[in-house]
Amino acid sequence: MASEQRDGDVLLQLHPEEVGQSVAQLPERIERCSGLDYNDFFWRYMHKNIPVVIADVSNDWECQNWTVVQESRDLNSNPSASSINFDYLKTKISDCPVPVADCNSSYFNSHTKLELNFHDYLAKWRSGIENQSSDRPAWTSAEENSNVVAASRDNLYLKDWHLAAQMPGYNFYKVPKYFASDWLNEQLIQQGKDDYRFVYMGPKNSWTSYHADVFGSFSWSTNIVGLKKWLIMPPGEELKLNDRLGNPPFSIDEKMLDEHHVRYYTINQRANEAVFVPSGWFHQVWNLTDTISVNHNWFNACNISLVWQNLKNNLKAVCNEISDCQQMDNFEAHCQTMLRASFGINYLDFIELLEFIAARRLAEGTVATKFLLFDSYTMNDYHVQYDLECLRKITRTLTEDPTIQCSPLQLEDRCQGLLGRLEF
Repeated sequence: MASEQRDGDVLLQLHPEEVGQSVAQLPERIERCSGLDYNDFFWRYMHKNIPVVIADVSNDWECQNWTVVQESRDLNSNPSASSINFDYLKTKISDCPVPVADCNSSYFNSHTKLELNFHDYLAKWRSGIENQSSDRPAWTSAEENSNVVAASRDNLYLKDWHLAAQMPGYNFYKVPKYFASDWLNEQLIQQGKDDYRFVYMGPKNSWTSYHADVFGSFSWSTNIVGLKKWLIMPPGEELKLNDRLGNPPFSIDEKMLDEHHVRYYTINQRANEAVFVPSGWFHQVWNLTDTISVNHNWFNACNISLVWQNLKNNLKAVCNEISDCQQMDNFEAHCQTMLRASFGINYLDFIELLEFIAARRLAEGTVATKFLLFDSYTMNDYHVQYDLECLRKITRTLTEDPTIQCSPLQLEDRCQGLLGRLEF
């Protein structure tokens, strides 16, 4: 697609799916694409819930200045490659508290969490690299750029950092067009709530443990610098790894996956590449070099039904957990409170998000100025109508849900009101 320009913004052009293209089949390998148009990405990957790696997505991002070219290195098989520009980072980003995980320490099946000031984190990282360089034998490749010696010291990974929300005036990246249809962050940013836009910075050998993304959402991750290794598996394969109580492992490797006959894929993600992670695909990620990435979690018309199913499943688990308290007053309200605490949203939050997106899409037909997505993108008319049709379908599903029908929180009235607006 050659994106159409309208007053400086980019039009997301979606067209009806081609006949015979709706059946999703798992690929033999994860495809790499460059120059992919929005419509193809939507139907070939996002709608079918299939991963893809997209190259050349961050060429013009300001955060390319966070890297410095070193001609002697051969990272990503390029003639020259990037490493961390610590001085630039310190001048652009204030010495604010940042969330850090120690990948060499765990606490209750999670990496130990701590908080550091950003400049202190950079100093530790830089010092570790310099110490490693001074200790490195003369024959060792300069690519061994890391502040980690395996398990011998802290392995600190700055992750889940809301830098975009913390510094809204610093436009260090631009959401790629492929990921601009983002109902979750569209609502949260507009309403000034905690969003799901993150920056990750970490040394070689830092890693993210085995998991599927929050809410059953999509995620995308773009490497600014460095090389990541992913192990990722289609939905359902994760069940082969659960213990007898249904608990997943904390960490995986190829040997474990092969022993359990798991179907999985390996992705080696290079700088300037974005990995699209579909809903329900469990994965684990390692930084093979010092790495910085920008990540989002999000959902939209393509996976809203999967998010709803996850929400229902988690409510069922909450109710089972406290089933001995069913006779207490306001049991349903307590379950919804616990659902929000454990899952991140509850039924009311979900309905409010649908109401918000519906109001904006309905307004698209009545106002001259289109709503901008991430200050850059608008949708063509078919895209707006597709969103509205998906909103109608999911809202009808909600009105048929017994929990909503019986809720003392008047959730059914909210859903019926929304459905009435959508079926005008």
